[in-house]
Amino acid sequence: MTVCGIVAEYNPFHTGHAHHIAQTQRALGGEAAIVCAMSGNFVQRGDFAVLDKYARAEMAVRGGADLVVELPLAAALSSAEGFARGAIGVLRALGCNVVSFGAETPDTALIERAARALDALPPTGGGASPLSYAARRQDELRRLDERAAALLDTPNNTLAIEYCRAMLPYGMSPLAVARRGAAHDADAPCAGFASASLLRAQLRAGETARCAPYLPLDTLAIWQRAVRAGAAPVNLPEDMLLALLRAALFSGRLSTGADDGFDERLQRAVYAAVSFTDAVEQARTRRFPAARVRRALLRTAIGLPADAPVRPQYLRVLALGPKGRGLLRGLPDRPPVIIRPVSEKRLPAALQPALTLDCFADDLYALACPSPALRAGGSHYRRTPFILSPPPSHDSGH
Repeated sequence: MTVCGIVAEYNPFHTGHAHHIAQTQRALGGEAAIVCAMSGNFVQRGDFAVLDKYARAEMAVRGGADLVVELPLAAALSSAEGFARGAIGVLRALGCNVVSFGAETPDTALIERAARALDALPPTGGGASPLSYAARRQDELRRLDERAAALLDTPNNTLAIEYCRAMLPYGMSPLAVARRGAAHDADAPCAGFASASLLRAQLRAGETARCAPYLPLDTLAIWQRAVRAGAAPVNLPEDMLLALLRAALFSGRLSTGADDGFDERLQRAVYAAVSFTDAVEQARTRRFPAARVRRALLRTAIGLPADAPVRPQYLRVLALGPKGRGLLRGLPDRPPVIIRPVSEKRLPAALQPALTLDCFADDLYALACPSPALRAGGSHYRRTPFILSPPPSHDSGH
């Protein structure tokens, strides 16, 4: 059976995501299984997800996925390269032989060519360049292959290349699906689709009716249920994060290990800032993009070590469809699988520091929930995966 992986955040799951899953299923056939490696409560741009990971995983399974597994926290809060390596590590451990991704340029051969060329480049030093790391890499690639370098102008193509780079040692096959409608971070809908960033802004503003045309019905129902329960929308807790960052600064823990002046800039910004967002604005430059700053600050607030591994040490299941249980059986050499978080304490001692940090991160996320009743510690251990029951069979016998 073909097992196809998808890397996602589903923040929130919208009609563009549903289209991607449907196109993937159409390309591979109805028997193919769809496995998602999904960011948990914190996302790659350095933000709190608008809705918790279990609810977003339920959206995905109701939208066509068969299994949703959490991306390691260190990968979710990494650059595109670390994000991709962690995600491909999860999908490989789950037996995926194909990886499907959306791309602005759905030319699989060109994306693979760019991945091989980028992988062959020597490491790029910081030096005195005013450009970001990503911009320097694109300049180097342009000297070798201008068409391949042009792919790096758009975010989904960039991620597609990094997925292919991470897949190179494993013989997994890429499947590029053309993105439709609104561009990444577009501030207006297009061709019946809206960007996740626009939908987040509208949902956080309480404008659910404006989002409804761009959300599957199940997504809309899950969102409305969460709002009624006081679990959504989740907003970035500015003051709480700044307090954690100030504590880290004064105890000497605000450090990423970078040797390009990045840490010193972060430290000055945190000292002078009046909010988390203000710290980001004060630290960001052309060389240090806002996303890098946000991730570094959020990692510090959580206490995530700079050298935390992005590849999975364990697999945490967030949601299962009818095929999902079968996908978890009989896979050789995979990390431990966590279905009920309460069982984590029985896992090897070597895993406990990372598991404990996951728990703290979820407790931190809970403090941003609208309802005070949901902010008590320990919510990490009280949650279990969503399981979608198979549709009832229609027996025509007598």
